[in-house]
Amino acid sequence: MKNHLKVITTSFLFFCSLISIAQESENEESKFKSFFKENIEYQAKLQLTLGGASPLGIPAQIRKIESFKPINVLGFEANATKWFNDERKYGIRVGLKIEGRGMKTQAEVKNYFTQIEDDSGARTTGYFTGHVVTRANNSYVTLPVSFVWNVSEKWNVYGGFYISATINKSFDGHIYDGVFREGTPIGEPATFEGTAIGIYDFSEDIRSFQFGEQIGVEYKVNKQFSISLDGSFANTAVFRKDFEAISFKMYNIFGNLGFGYNF
Repeated sequence: MKNHLKVITTSFLFFCSLISIAQESENEESKFKSFFKENIEYQAKLQLTLGGASPLGIPAQIRKIESFKPINVLGFEANATKWFNDERKYGIRVGLKIEGRGMKTQAEVKNYFTQIEDDSGARTTGYFTGHVVTRANNSYVTLPVSFVWNVSEKWNVYGGFYISATINKSFDGHIYDGVFREGTPIGEPATFEGTAIGIYDFSEDIRSFQFGEQIGVEYKVNKQFSISLDGSFANTAVFRKDFEAISFKMYNIFGNLGFGYNF
């Protein structure tokens, strides 16, 4: 009889433990679900980008920017903003976006250090005085993380950092209408006249990952739609550390106009 009672007692305690564990698991699951439902906003955004890969300041070798044209300007972003409390005054926004960063420029240069290649692919470095056309057309997957301040009923201010991975690399162009001197500014000259050009392609030298900052403002048209304007500034150069075919570092500096839909 005692053994039978012990089995019943042990079984009862075991089932009570199972119920307690199940309840705790249910509570944890409920908390997990509520985290993604309470004080959180989801947004899909279409982005238009204007900017380019640029040195910090105009180097002396670049005498004149003759033309600039943005290319690959579209981007798409999905993000979530988690507000710290019910007042929704401050929050953290995390997103994921696919974006293009591109440009086409034409410049007049003097003693511009670069590297060109012939039809066989052989490369020659030297100094060029004349005109340069540059095309950069890169695509990135970007993870932006921002602190959001709800300034008023209509305005948000946000800022933070981003990490980008390059999914398409393209940076090429040509020199024309000028003189290229091999090795040094007084080296053997090669003249490019008429339709003659010297091509270059630095696509494989583009850095695979970038890190930078962003800051912007967001205007809430209504509960569903918003318009944002922000700037992004890369801390890492466009090209790898060992890249030497251009004498100055270039950085991605872009402004972004966004049209968001809030869920």
